Amino acid sequence: MDFNKLSSMYEEEFVTKVSQILKIPSVYEDSEEYPYGKPIDDVLETMLHIAQKDGFLTKNIDGHAAHIEFGEGEELLGILGHLDVVPAGSDWTTPPFEPTIRDGRLFARGAQDDKGPVMAAYIAMKILKDKGFKPNKRVRLILGTDEERDWKGIDYYFKKEEMPTFGFSPDASFPVIHAEKGLLDSYITFPTPFFSGHEVPAVEFVSLSGGDRLNMVPDQARVVLRSKEDLETHVNKYAAEHKVSVSVDKIEETYTITFYGEAAHASKPETGVNAIIELLTYLLTVPIHSEWKHKLKKITEGFNQTDGSGLLLKQSDEDSGALTSNLGSLSIQPDSSLTLGVNVRYPVTSEGEEIISTLQSYAEENSGTLEVYDHLKALFMEKNHPFLETLLRVYNEAVGKNDTPVSIGGATYARSLHAGVAFGAMFPDSPDTAHQKDEHVRLADMKKAVEIYAASIYELAK
Repeated sequence: MDFNKLSSMYEEEFVTKVSQILKIPSVYEDSEEYPYGKPIDDVLETMLHIAQKDGFLTKNIDGHAAHIEFGEGEELLGILGHLDVVPAGSDWTTPPFEPTIRDGRLFARGAQDDKGPVMAAYIAMKILKDKGFKPNKRVRLILGTDEERDWKGIDYYFKKEEMPTFGFSPDASFPVIHAEKGLLDSYITFPTPFFSGHEVPAVEFVSLSGGDRLNMVPDQARVVLRSKEDLETHVNKYAAEHKVSVSVDKIEETYTITFYGEAAHASKPETGVNAIIELLTYLLTVPIHSEWKHKLKKITEGFNQTDGSGLLLKQSDEDSGALTSNLGSLSIQPDSSLTLGVNVRYPVTSEGEEIISTLQSYAEENSGTLEVYDHLKALFMEKNHPFLETLLRVYNEAVGKNDTPVSIGGATYARSLHAGVAFGAMFPDSPDTAHQKDEHVRLADMKKAVEIYAASIYELAK
């Protein structure tokens, strides 16, 4: 089969069908009726409805996950993607849940992570089915629902359903990912400072908050201060000198100051601008209570570098590169506690328990406590594994290259498999817009991904 030609023939169908799921704001919501909220349930049902109309077998696993399948055989080839998305954020050129094509690019939250790639894999399956291909394995597209938070959906799925013989996740990049760093989400809680003596600061600290997802570099952070001084002039002068974006709202002597950064995926925190760090750095120039200033300085020193050096975690290896750290959230209530949300991604040869121990020491040295929220061990597959070699060969033949396997800091559903890797759907030169405003994919990339996925499924299941 000429998969290059076929992928072109199905491009319009790809756009039509992916737009149906991109329109649904499938961000997690608390719900008593649905496991992860109605929008996520809606997108899952919409995807299954599309597949049912196309003649695939489908199964909804209690709203936690689902799958779409064709073919027969003892072995099972799994393709694992997710339909939930991170919050849209603000300042989009066009509404984030109104799919828009501009200059050959499809804009919408989830276009790149991960609805576009999921639909590319689905269209690849449909091409093979439409053309009468009879796989000697069952080919199953597994749809997750809680990937951007806790992975509860995919965990529930594999408690109920069969583990694939091998598989891949279209939730990263080509050529093929043979290593994924370990991922640690944790919360560090400190008591608020105890004010001794008779110090009367010129500026009273009221509250601070920023960030809501540990896997995102926060693009906003807000502090409330109370002062007789002209803080508006002070912060605007600071912002001009340091080239940062701020806004100030004043009601009598209370100032609400918002710092704006640049969102990015926490696997590459160095590509974003952390609004929390920007705000904390500013607060060190404000005459707040010395105990507060001491506490905020310790936090800033710990997280103003994304390589973990401030936490004594700096390390790297040849297989997967350097450790990264991201201060994903911070919440302060002066009369109760101060809580940091921390995301660390560590090299595949590092020991996760040693990372946890070092973070524990950082917390205890500052009179705090550490709570590990989630810990995903690193993924590693040898480069000469036959399954990996097949995927790599198909990719290289499709693009006319001789690329080798790579590693990432991201975490994909490949970790849920006994034998699996991340495989596409982005290319080495694709714009990386996941978790950012104006998230998008190039339609040419999606067409090429459909071609590669169709050829890969054909080679693995023939």
